[in-house]
Amino acid sequence: MSFNTKESWKESTACGIEGCRSKRFFEQDGLKYCVKGHQQEGVRTQQDEDDFGASQGRKTRIRKESQEKVSRIYRGHEAIELYLQSYQLILWKQCYAMIHTIGLPAELEGVVKDLWALRLQLLKKKIEATSDEDTVFSSQPQSETEGKALYVEREWKIRGKEMPVLNESLGLCYIGTVLLRLPVSMGDIYRWAYREDIPFIRAVRFVPEIMKRKLPAEYLKALDTDTPLQPDRLRKTIHNLSLFYTHHFKIHFPPLNVHLLLFKYIRDLALPITLYPATLHISTKLSIPFTSPKPGRRQRASSLPEIELISLLVVAVKLHHPFDNLLRHARSLTDLDILAIDWSTWVEALRATRPKLEDSLERGSEINVTEADVMKMTGKQLDQYMDWYERTFIDEAHAQQKEGGQPKQLLDMFPTGRLDGSTPTEYDYAKATAEERENAETRLASVMGSMTLRYIQSRDAASKDSEPVRRVGSLYRRYRKVEDLADHKHARAFYEAASATVGIKLETLVLAVVQVEQKLIAWREARVKEGLEGGDESPDLRGIEADGENLEMLDEGPETEPEFSDG
Repeated sequence: MSFNTKESWKESTACGIEGCRSKRFFEQDGLKYCVKGHQQEGVRTQQDEDDFGASQGRKTRIRKESQEKVSRIYRGHEAIELYLQSYQLILWKQCYAMIHTIGLPAELEGVVKDLWALRLQLLKKKIEATSDEDTVFSSQPQSETEGKALYVEREWKIRGKEMPVLNESLGLCYIGTVLLRLPVSMGDIYRWAYREDIPFIRAVRFVPEIMKRKLPAEYLKALDTDTPLQPDRLRKTIHNLSLFYTHHFKIHFPPLNVHLLLFKYIRDLALPITLYPATLHISTKLSIPFTSPKPGRRQRASSLPEIELISLLVVAVKLHHPFDNLLRHARSLTDLDILAIDWSTWVEALRATRPKLEDSLERGSEINVTEADVMKMTGKQLDQYMDWYERTFIDEAHAQQKEGGQPKQLLDMFPTGRLDGSTPTEYDYAKATAEERENAETRLASVMGSMTLRYIQSRDAASKDSEPVRRVGSLYRRYRKVEDLADHKHARAFYEAASATVGIKLETLVLAVVQVEQKLIAWREARVKEGLEGGDESPDLRGIEADGENLEMLDEGPETEPEFSDG
């Protein structure tokens, strides 16, 4: 068969050789020619000699081998290791902020590092034996059967086999300060995290982008915060961690730095310094060691030493400076209770020395903003809120560099930052701390200047008087529930201020104070029993009504002794 017949011609583009405009071509011996005989260079067809030209002119392509798609998101033990590395980075940043911004000693980083290394030892076996479906975080609820099988106070035992959550990083930092015996309270940790003095709100933004892209969604959510930190959540985390390290590693924590912390509480709450020895006196009578709770015992709200300390201070205030404004007599001018607090002035001083926002948002309150709040904001408040939102949620560099992201022309239509070109005011922690210290001094001076002198009536004069003399410490009022504070505005204001100082809920403080009062009742009953058995008809304390609304405590000890003295 001839290949230059009309039947073998094929139409194509113009030849172009030597100006040839022919568009008809034929193939011969694997080469391609135009109708005028011009050979097309670089074009060669493959000829199969086995089928005698039946497939001549066909093009064949080598098929690529199918490759299995590999996911960029880690699973199993690789995901756990990456999560722990991200968590460790956030923990280091928190320690760095506490050292370089807050001003705590540099030894804190080493202590927290050792605590974290101990935690990793228990997680090592889990990392090696884990699968893609068995990741459990310690914040996740237990199953119904497991919850029934375990007591609430023993849930900390399984913490070592669960993945740490973000709250526990703050707990590790607090335990580090306890080991160093620093005067840092749970309230300080809570306020630093709430006001973003240390990284906590949306801590996932501090993780490098290359690490976040490989983390599964559940791990990213564990490093994120969509709700503000709750005070009691931090308390429970610290409580569980202290039990965890005591049980698994036999760590015995040193006693709380009672003297510095108690002085700090008294100064921040604008109370007279006479309550310092009074609080320590009560703790001595109850033999309170102010050490961390031990495993194997029933855990209570007052088990943490810091909550126990603030509860003792509340009891001392209620004994020496009651909220009922009833007339009570001192024994002499040397009595510690010769001066009484004017609680109306105290409440007013507390309100007057709060930070004045002046049409500004309180730092740390931005995460609580709702749609209704936005509609009521002023222009300045909106600018502050948008500055916070841009700083917390928007990564402009990542938005421009992300593959498949929006075009730059579209992004330029919605620029970030303030439209007027102004820059937001930078937050200065040192300046804010100085203002808080100045407000505390002003509040304390106002309260001390308003204290009133009590009437004096000695024991001899009181014994000659036919009517009983009401002493300081009598008609002690107990508040068993938060509802009991509703009709006592001064007592409620003080309870709220005390609970905010240590970073716990009002309900928790009320319960802890009741538990301390129960210890006092037990101590008082033991003292009465000893006095009766020994033939002493005049014990130190008389007239305690354990089940009544009022708890009357009459001191028959030396004149300079506060309540609960040995006599």
